[in-house]
Amino acid sequence: MKTRSNDAILTFTDICLTLKEKTILTNINGKARSGQILAIMGPTGSGKTSLLNILAGNLTLTSGTITLNGNPFTKLQRRKLAYVLQSDIFLSRLTLRETLYFTAMIRLPDSVTKAEKMARIDEIVDALHLRKCLDTVIGDFMHPGLSGGEKKRANIACELLTDPNIMLIDEPTSGLDSSTAHVLMQELWDFAFQYNKTILTTIHQPSSQIFHIFSSLLLLVNGHEAYFGDANKALQYFSGLGLNFPDHYNPSDIILELLTTNTEVVNKILEASEKAKNFRVKVENAELCNSKGSAINDYVTSKIAPSLTDRHITEPASNGHVIPLVYHKTDPTEIVLDVSSLEHVSTSNLERSINRKWAASFWTQFRMLSWRNAKQSRWRIFDECILGQALIVGIIFCVIYYQIPSSNDTLRDRMGAVYFPLVYWGFTMVNDAVTSFVGEREVVKKERRAGAYRLSAYYTAKMVSELPMMIVVPIVQLSAMYWLAGMGGPVQFAIYIGINLLNCFTIQSIAYIIGACVHRLKYSIITANTVMIAFLLLGGFFTTSFPTWFTWAKYTSFLHYPFAAIFTVLFADIEPFRCGNSQTFKKCQNETELITGSDVLHSVGIDLPVYCCVGTMVVLIIVLRILGYYAIKYRL
Repeated sequence: MKTRSNDAILTFTDICLTLKEKTILTNINGKARSGQILAIMGPTGSGKTSLLNILAGNLTLTSGTITLNGNPFTKLQRRKLAYVLQSDIFLSRLTLRETLYFTAMIRLPDSVTKAEKMARIDEIVDALHLRKCLDTVIGDFMHPGLSGGEKKRANIACELLTDPNIMLIDEPTSGLDSSTAHVLMQELWDFAFQYNKTILTTIHQPSSQIFHIFSSLLLLVNGHEAYFGDANKALQYFSGLGLNFPDHYNPSDIILELLTTNTEVVNKILEASEKAKNFRVKVENAELCNSKGSAINDYVTSKIAPSLTDRHITEPASNGHVIPLVYHKTDPTEIVLDVSSLEHVSTSNLERSINRKWAASFWTQFRMLSWRNAKQSRWRIFDECILGQALIVGIIFCVIYYQIPSSNDTLRDRMGAVYFPLVYWGFTMVNDAVTSFVGEREVVKKERRAGAYRLSAYYTAKMVSELPMMIVVPIVQLSAMYWLAGMGGPVQFAIYIGINLLNCFTIQSIAYIIGACVHRLKYSIITANTVMIAFLLLGGFFTTSFPTWFTWAKYTSFLHYPFAAIFTVLFADIEPFRCGNSQTFKKCQNETELITGSDVLHSVGIDLPVYCCVGTMVVLIIVLRILGYYAIKYRL
């Protein structure tokens, strides 16, 4: 499964980033070579993560260029790199084994057999020492699961499964003890060295053991470049600037101390870095390599040109030979690199090897997403609190409406028995759908950026996989409520259940749109409840005497259609009865006047036939589901 990558140089030049009129990064330069690790260090808030997000394509740079072997770093190439976020984003109710299995099945090509994928999982699990927690759920703040360190390693394991050529890792050692952190970084270095991979990682304050693993070092302070070069020459560089520091200390501690000591020292470092960046480096070819294509960095080892003298330096090539590099100091502002004996670097065939946008077929994506969503959703849908609530509400309903008599005096009570389940399951569905989508958004966003699957596969799988589970509890509760209340016969029961389920699907469709458009959980729940209350007031139960100019408003309520349909089914064919003392109906001019089912429907503002209400709900479900897809597409 592991493949050796072609030689590559990822170069970023004069990277600038401004967000909301605030400058985040200013003229950042650097290179990352295959087979090595580039560490990006700096104080908190220096722009490390922002730089990684730019390289990953998650942020749009204000100015600057990013190239791979001299060619523009394309969106398609970015989809094939691995980006390990600082925050560990997973679906909380899946076990680590299930998470890795899903990742392998969805992100590795269909041409790779299942046995090979499982073998790859076992290999990575053993390398990262995750065997003991394979059957532990990921967990979250409400449900305990993996520890912070285990989640971090699980995050890296998911990305290693895809055998990426380039890895971007944000703070891989945060939350780990020093021993585990060192083992992890050693594994990453082995991965980079043995398989010629390119790794860029941000890290705040590594131990001395980890620091010496790094090949190159990019230091940032206040969004500016403070140093770029060999990691093992960083202290020598700062010493050359006349900065004093004690010996036998962790190099990273010394460096961060220098970058946070005082404004005068920081300005001195930035001035020296800016001076070094202004030197023109003349190279016969922009990217050069030896006969095997091993790329050679074109930056000068020490960036402070005045301190250089004419000298010869040898640098090892990937084939074990030594390549002579001759630096001639010809001018205080000019350094010439003599590389006449080297051949021009060949274009990487990385892009030529990418012939498919998606690793797995639509069917594989749909099948695995359905499998994962069913496992994640069952804990939410069949949560003991949700089941307990449904049971208690059902019992109270049955006590209040038990075998309610069919008479004029109980008409309003029977209307309440019809309307209440619509409202109850409307609020239940809208809150469930909103919270579930908000909880999944970051996971889907991360996986979509990595090019794991189509959005259409995710959306379809979510709707289909949740459908069987979503209807179980409503059917059970509604069945008990219908028969114990004595609402009607078997035919009416089937229609009653069907219309209530259509109501659930309609409200769920609205919730998908709200969940996609309103990102914060608090605001999305408030929005959903506000929408439901508006529908509730306009639904035709609480009032039927709308102002003349406002009579159309009831048709905007999604609750009006199921209420009208069920009420028509149950009351359109009732036996005519005399008005008696009732003042409910305008027709009642005397006590002997007969009231029919159509009079009852008219009195509560129902003027649409059943087929029209049901048809409207079906159309709404289809239209809202389509709108939900595009809401997710453009707001995700």
